[in-house]
Amino acid sequence: MKKFAPLSFFILLLLTWEAVIHLFSINPFILPFPITIVKTCIEYKSELLKASLNSGLIAICGFLLSLIGGSLISFCMSQSKLIENSLYPYAIFLQSVPIVAIAPIFILWFGAGTQSMILIAFIVSLFPIITTVTTGLTRIDTQLLSLMKFYKARKWDIMIKIRIPSAIPNLVTGAKTSAGLAVVGSIVGEYFTGLSGESRGLAYLIQSNQQNANYPYLFASSFCAAFLGWLIFIAVSSLGNFILKRAHFDRKST
Repeated sequence: MKKFAPLSFFILLLLTWEAVIHLFSINPFILPFPITIVKTCIEYKSELLKASLNSGLIAICGFLLSLIGGSLISFCMSQSKLIENSLYPYAIFLQSVPIVAIAPIFILWFGAGTQSMILIAFIVSLFPIITTVTTGLTRIDTQLLSLMKFYKARKWDIMIKIRIPSAIPNLVTGAKTSAGLAVVGSIVGEYFTGLSGESRGLAYLIQSNQQNANYPYLFASSFCAAFLGWLIFIAVSSLGNFILKRAHFDRKST
């Protein structure tokens, strides 16, 4: 029953949507019927699939970059409190600056192409990785740390045997958040470069259909963007849960 709860809610949402249009006599030009959007998705399935793949590829590249870059930055920050205090304000600064302000600068530096879109997705999804992994690397069991120091363990041994395993659950949590943000960064990047870039993604379809007043196609493109974010989140979440279960199994077996 629990597995069917999301599907049941989705059906209820569609029925409510349909009922609201009829009850309040909303012009379908402004808010199309759900069935109209489904028909549009089927009619333009090739274009939507191609645009989703382009946007998804950019989001995945940006996400992987943030995963690697964020982990390396966290590793450096965990080495000393001085490094952490020096770098952390800049991480917050990057998170605080609106991406619509950074995107034109990236396009100026790297051109209106795929590389700029990937970098925008990277910047948007970087901060959760830095915060969660740094927390996992620094906030560890003090008794374990004292024990390792008692046996005069080297700093590298403490990192490999204590800090990194402790940080894996935090890394999975940060990755789940970053996965969704990478899709947002991909769509925002395409808004600035999609019309002139070589990879036309979902933002291009959203923008062009808005200008052409093709609203069912606009809704269909927006739903594909939401579905893409959900799909990447589910993939990252499933992989993360698999890694956590696997790590737990290995600990039990040793």
